[in-house]
Amino acid sequence: MAEEPQISLDLSGVPETLLWTLYYRAQEASRPDAVLQDPVAVELVGRIDYPFAERLGAAQGRAQWQALRSRAFDERTRQFLSVHPGGTVVALGEGLDTAFWRVDDGQVRWLGIDLPATADLRRRALPSSERRRQLDVSALDEAWMDEVDTSRGLLLTAQGLLMYLRRDEVHRLIAACGRRFPGAEFVFDGVPRWTSWVTTHRKVPAGGSMPTPPMPWAMDGREAAALRKLPGVRAVVRLHPPRGRGALQGWILPVIDRLPLVDASVLSIWSARLG
Repeated sequence: MAEEPQISLDLSGVPETLLWTLYYRAQEASRPDAVLQDPVAVELVGRIDYPFAERLGAAQGRAQWQALRSRAFDERTRQFLSVHPGGTVVALGEGLDTAFWRVDDGQVRWLGIDLPATADLRRRALPSSERRRQLDVSALDEAWMDEVDTSRGLLLTAQGLLMYLRRDEVHRLIAACGRRFPGAEFVFDGVPRWTSWVTTHRKVPAGGSMPTPPMPWAMDGREAAALRKLPGVRAVVRLHPPRGRGALQGWILPVIDRLPLVDASVLSIWSARLG
C-alpha cells in the first residue's frame, strides 16, 4: 500500500503552537505506558514535514503534562456525551487537536472553529467525518454561533486558545456564549499570571528554537471571580487533570493544583456554566 504523502506547511506565531501540542501528545502516546491513547496524532506527526525536535525540543515531561491536560478535556467531553447522546461539541481554536477521534461515541456532532489557514491544514491532514464540520472563522467572530445546533445539548471547548487573547476579548467571547447558549458548558484552560507576564515581557523558547508567543490573558481564582460577574455566566469552577506517572505528574503537580495559594502558579482548567 502506498504511503501517505508528506504534509507541507508554513506556520509561525500563535498558529505554530498547534504543532507544539500535537508533537507532545504524539510523543506521549508513543510510549508503552502512555497516559493518553492518540494514534491519529502519532500518525500525523510522522507525515508532517516539520523539524519538530529542532523547533520544539525534547518532549519528556512536557509530553505527559500535555497529554494529561488533553485527558481532562476528554473526560469532561465524555461526561457531557453520556448525558447528552448526539449532543454538539464546539471546539474553538481546535488547531490539530485530535479529540474528536479520541472521544467519538458514534453519535456526537462536532463543530471545529479555526482561522482559514489552520482549517485548511486540518482538511489536508486529518480524516473527514459526516458528523464533524469545520468553519473557517475566528472564534471572536460571532457568526459561527449561528451554525450551532443546541437541540441535544451543547459543550464548548477552548484548549490552548484563550491565553493568546486579550482579557477584554476573552470576556466578550464568554459573555457572548452565555447570551447565545444558555444552559451550555464552556471548558477552557488558562496560564498563571507569572507565565503571562514572562511571555509578554521576554522572549521565551518553547523548548527548542521556536519562541513562545505572548500570552496576554491569565487565569486564576481572582479572574474566575471576574468571569462569574459576566452576564450569562452562572458558575465557574476549577477542574483537575488526572494523575500521571512519576513523582512530578503523579503527586507533586496534582497536590499543587488543589492547594490554595499555590494553585495559581500552574496552568489551570475551568468549566463555566452558562445561562
